[in-house]
Amino acid sequence: MGFFFNFGEKIDEFNFKVINERDARASAGIMFLLGLLSLFSVFLLRTIFWAELFSITFIVEFFIRTFINPKYAPYMLIGGLIVSNQKPDWVAAKPKQFAWFLGMILGAIMTFYIVFDKISLVRLAICWLCLFLMFVESVFGICLGCMLYKAIKKDPELCPGGVCETDVKKPYPKRNFIAIFGFVIFFFLLYQGLKELKYVDNQPEIVIVNE
Repeated sequence: MGFFFNFGEKIDEFNFKVINERDARASAGIMFLLGLLSLFSVFLLRTIFWAELFSITFIVEFFIRTFINPKYAPYMLIGGLIVSNQKPDWVAAKPKQFAWFLGMILGAIMTFYIVFDKISLVRLAICWLCLFLMFVESVFGICLGCMLYKAIKKDPELCPGGVCETDVKKPYPKRNFIAIFGFVIFFFLLYQGLKELKYVDNQPEIVIVNE
């Protein structure tokens, strides 16, 4: 039973259980993409069917991750398959367990709205919050739940990105700030130029030709 109901893996390199961060990030990316598409379907197809379907899979995913074993969670399995040829990036299991428990709480709230068929701003806000959390984890490798765990626990080990190992933030080069500012100005001027030169009166007509 311990083989199935277990959180994290025990490897010789560490004296605590770990999770493969590559699997977690890959699964977060998959869920973000499907979640975003399901929200688009609400506006494009005028139905919440796909959004509710994804929400149910989200709830099942985090239930399995939290209470059974993340190795058997559907999106973790798919993500692990995609990155199976990559070297594992081990992180401590406890911060991830805490973060995914928070995900399970959000899933439980969504369950209430699905079961009682309620549409509200709270439900929409939870959906966007989940998408945001999955986006920053998959793209930037930032686990906000893990960071919260660090703030509460004070002495966690091996968090994603090594944020638990040091409190000293590496200084960011000032020239990079200047470059970012320059790109912001460039895109603003590009926006103004495109708007005034091409879209000054109305948008160009889009013609679809059926051959």
